[in-house]
Amino acid sequence: MKRRKSKYPWYSKAHWGEDQKLQAVACYVMLGSIRETALATEIPMDTLKIWKQQDWWKELQGQIRDEDVQQLDSTLQKVIGKALKVVEDRLDHGDYQYDPKTGKPVRIPIKAHIALKTVTELLTKQDKIREIPEKVEIEKTIDARLAKLAEEFQRFAKAKTIVGEAVIVSDPVLPMEVAVNAN
Repeated sequence: MKRRKSKYPWYSKAHWGEDQKLQAVACYVMLGSIRETALATEIPMDTLKIWKQQDWWKELQGQIRDEDVQQLDSTLQKVIGKALKVVEDRLDHGDYQYDPKTGKPVRIPIKAHIALKTVTELLTKQDKIREIPEKVEIEKTIDARLAKLAEEFQRFAKAKTIVGEAVIVSDPVLPMEVAVNAN
C-alpha cells in the first residue's frame, strides 16, 4: 500500500487516503494486532498507534464490529431456522433408523424423554427471549425515576433558605385548659 506524496514540497511526510485508513481499521479488527496490521497494510506502526488514539478510528472500529455482529446474527438466524425445521420433522415423522432386514432407513417415533427434553429446552429459550424486552423496559423506567430524582435533588439544593425571626409566645393557652375553664 503506497501513500501519496504530499502536495506541499516543504512537507516531507506523505498523506494517507481515507480508503487506506478504512483498510487499516478493518485489518486491525480482523487481526487484532497493530504489528500484524502494519505488516499487512505497509503503514508504519507509529502511524497506526497515533491513528488508534483518534476518535475516527474508534468510530470506524465500532461500525465494522456492528456490521460483523449483524452478519453473524443473520447467519445464525438461518441456521436456527434450518435446525428448527429438522427438529419439527423429527417430531412429526420420527427418527431415522437403519433396518438390517431391508437395508434401508426406516422412521421410528421419537421416544417420550427425547421429546420432553426438546420441548423443555425450547420453552426455556423462548422464556429468555421474552424476558429481554421486559428487562429493557424495567431498566428504562428505573433510569427515568433516577433522572427525576436527580432533578429534584438539584432543585432542592438550589432552593433558597427562608430567613425569618422566631416569635416566642409567653403564655400559651392549651386547648385542654380552655375546655376546663369553660365548664
